[in-house]
Amino acid sequence: MKRLTLRIAAPAVLFALVLALSATNVSAQSAGSWVDIGRGKVGAGANASGSMLQFAKSKSKSKNGVDFGHGFAVGAGPDGIALSNSIGVGGGPVGAAHNLQLNIGRNGTHVSHGGVVSEGGNRRVISGGSTGVRNGQVYGGSQSTGFGTNTKAYSKSHTRQFNNYGFPQQPTQVQSSQGQYFQGQSTYRGPRTQRNVIRMFHR
Repeated sequence: MKRLTLRIAAPAVLFALVLALSATNVSAQSAGSWVDIGRGKVGAGANASGSMLQFAKSKSKSKNGVDFGHGFAVGAGPDGIALSNSIGVGGGPVGAAHNLQLNIGRNGTHVSHGGVVSEGGNRRVISGGSTGVRNGQVYGGSQSTGFGTNTKAYSKSHTRQFNNYGFPQQPTQVQSSQGQYFQGQSTYRGPRTQRNVIRMFHR
């Protein structure tokens, strides 16, 4: 009876171990954050994943006509570490927000950041981004949006994939965009390094 139990339990334990290792490989480490700064209405969020470290914290408040939001996340695993930070503030006719992502590990590196300044009318601004490792590939990107009469936004991203020996692969992905001032309501979203980047906002 004991031998039969061991024969049944051993494959089950092995299967569970394979699933755990596969899940870790699918998304080794990731981090994302965002802020939404409106007039008297603010929001912020953060999320992280990692087998060795997971930390996410966000806060938002409105007081005396000043709106503030902040989100920070860090995730770490055996393949590296990822972090994301977003911060925004609004007061009077102006709103501003900025985000930064960093990912360093054996699979590659990623750096992205973006920001937005919006003035006049509805000065609401939204900014955030995410980065991580999925199926051995580093991904990441940022997005920024403004709703004021005059809005300026930008986004920059740089991703480099490594091969199995830790050397950079070609080509390296580099993206940069610069927003412009627009009359009336404007919306700008920076480019993303890959199609599978998680979209942070659905408005």
